[in-house]
Amino acid sequence: MRPRLLPMLMLGTAMLPVPAAWAAPEPVLPLTVRPGDTLWGLSNEVLTGPAAWREVARRNRLPDANRIRPGQVLQVPQRLLRVRPVEARLVLVQGEVELAGRPAVAGEPVSAGQLLRTGAGASAVVELHDGSRLRVQPATEAALAESARLGARMAPQGSGGASEEGWFAGSMRLVRGSLEVVAARLLRAKPLEVQSPTAVIGVRGTEYRVHHGTDQGTRTEVLEGLVRAEAAGAPQAGVDVAARFGAAIAAADSPPAVVPLPAAPDLSGLPPLFERVIVRIELPGEPSALRVQVALDEAFERIVSDERVAAGAPVRISGLDDGEWFLRLRRIESRGIEGLDATHRFTLAARPEPPAPAAPRASAQVGVGGVEFRWAENVEALHYHLQVARDAAFTELVVDEPQVRGASTRLTLDQPGSYFWRMASVRAPQGNQRTRGPWTDAQPLTVRAAPPAPTSGSSADGTQLALRWSGRPEDRQQVELSSDPQFGAGTTVRAELTEPMWTLPRPEQPGTYYFRYRSVEPDGFVTPYSSTLKIEVARDWRGLWLLGAPLLLLLL
Repeated sequence: MRPRLLPMLMLGTAMLPVPAAWAAPEPVLPLTVRPGDTLWGLSNEVLTGPAAWREVARRNRLPDANRIRPGQVLQVPQRLLRVRPVEARLVLVQGEVELAGRPAVAGEPVSAGQLLRTGAGASAVVELHDGSRLRVQPATEAALAESARLGARMAPQGSGGASEEGWFAGSMRLVRGSLEVVAARLLRAKPLEVQSPTAVIGVRGTEYRVHHGTDQGTRTEVLEGLVRAEAAGAPQAGVDVAARFGAAIAAADSPPAVVPLPAAPDLSGLPPLFERVIVRIELPGEPSALRVQVALDEAFERIVSDERVAAGAPVRISGLDDGEWFLRLRRIESRGIEGLDATHRFTLAARPEPPAPAAPRASAQVGVGGVEFRWAENVEALHYHLQVARDAAFTELVVDEPQVRGASTRLTLDQPGSYFWRMASVRAPQGNQRTRGPWTDAQPLTVRAAPPAPTSGSSADGTQLALRWSGRPEDRQQVELSSDPQFGAGTTVRAELTEPMWTLPRPEQPGTYYFRYRSVEPDGFVTPYSSTLKIEVARDWRGLWLLGAPLLLLLL
């Protein structure tokens, strides 16, 4: 058993079949002798020093330790190769990213030991010297642990620069969060490693993810290649993890739990266009918790939103600007292993936001005639576009007003029936921004026919007014009789009745009176007032006739 300084989990991959004994007794690398090479040059340029050559000669059983020939391949123990530190590079920064405690800048070098920290809606990409890319996910802390060339050699004279010969050794330390690794398929001195407090994941050429958190230990998901998973306290229980499988290690003394990666969720029903500031993702019947990410690029290296959504919970994404985005979802099983990716490209066009409809309220019922429309204004709007249609798809337009200003307007709807209305904000032209924003949701509206006109008459003895109109027996009737045609100033009598008729005493003062009514239906809907009935009340001469009769008799 190889020695360990700390309890560790070891995961590793190789491009060749994994041997039964995972760790070789002595890492050895091939060195090809080039024309012009000398023992002295190799000892001081490639090897750790002149003393190392004697061990190389013995290991390769050279007949003459002082003679080498071009083309000869020597097996050199890795520990005898000269190590030269090389920098990695921070090739991409998205959002709030810190390197060594200060704001990170794309393109700057990354040295071993420097801590890289990404915010909740931020990401970064570190490119190693061998071309491998480490995608640092949101809310992650990681540091470059090792970046070195082993046995690097200068090019022969006249070749024009330094040679790329030699081997690379690199590793990243994951403190918390997630890394996605795309390892270059190159010969390395040792597997490219990602180290966590409880794991080491090593690869030679593959694509995989690593997550570490205090709640679920270390998890890895293999997308390409082969990974060896070995618990620190139980190396004999190590297993090979193939592509499309994942491994979870809850503790250093428990064997890895290997499971197939959960299938990608179905995003085929998602629309290509969203027109609300909050992007809502509907996945009916989705049984699993989800990891939801939004990025600016298809490779998901510029991630701006990263969240985990509980099973059955709605997916809501906020804080995105208008434009083109890339959505990625993957299921999370009970051990915390994340599944295969489902991606969706969409456009967000939510601005300028529409005004908030205030009246008529949804499903309101009004009478024919003038209908007032009111809304809460958008301060970014120059004016508004208002439409009224017979159908919710707005193919049968009744009103199309593209330049409505202010917070209200009054329209005439003189035909009863079902309608729908909607509005959109329009802003002043500015750059490539579109001027008209999305429509509000369609607001249903019912326009009812005006109540039929009432009729009037006098009682047989002429002492009362009798008013009648058409009405339903289940409705209540609200009535008004006034000397004012506007039913405001002057004498106004009001009443609420249970039937469509009203008998009241004849007004004492002769003149013109006005009558109107409206119905209150059982569901609380109040119809508009009927048309106004004009009633002429003549002077009552009967009393005067009775008083003047004795005088007439005397005259006779």
